[in-house]
Amino acid sequence: MMKIATLAALSLMLISGEPDWKLEKDSDGIKVYLAKAENSSIKQFKVEAFIEATPKEIVDAVVDIENNHKWFVSVEKGKLVERISPNEFIFSQVIEVPFPFQDRQVVQNTKVTNLENGVLRIDLNSVSDALEVDNDYVRMTLATGYWVLTPTSEGTDLEYSFLADPAGNIPAWLANQFIVDNPLKTIKGLREYIDD
Repeated sequence: MMKIATLAALSLMLISGEPDWKLEKDSDGIKVYLAKAENSSIKQFKVEAFIEATPKEIVDAVVDIENNHKWFVSVEKGKLVERISPNEFIFSQVIEVPFPFQDRQVVQNTKVTNLENGVLRIDLNSVSDALEVDNDYVRMTLATGYWVLTPTSEGTDLEYSFLADPAGNIPAWLANQFIVDNPLKTIKGLREYIDD
């Protein structure tokens, strides 16, 4: 009976399109998983971690577009493009990339949703046509992900997943080299930022 239930669960996961996550790194209580993306040669990542903060404190840090460059790896600066509602807005960020490549710009719609039991979810989706193209940067047109923040008695269990294609002349093999360490450093930076 257990084998049938396990097979049914696996079949459901395959049908639902859940990525085949592989654990790549486990450091300081932060787990980074990678999976092949259906629509890009760039891999997508998922991070699981615990942070001693409430979901709201984490949301406030993530959506503080003018200041999240202080802890978000490779983000040089950000700005609000349009506030749609108290829980939804469009922003742009400049992403630093190594020389000799041109820095990237991403424009995203961000929506914060209150789920059951105090869980907060942030959805991020690229809306590259929401802002005029700035020729100082390469516009990233594929950038999508989410944060799920689940309260616990001592803080928040965090799940953060993202897929971003840097576009332009950065080869996939080079972009994929940073996909494990950058999310790991970002979550460490977020912990330190919230602690300060």
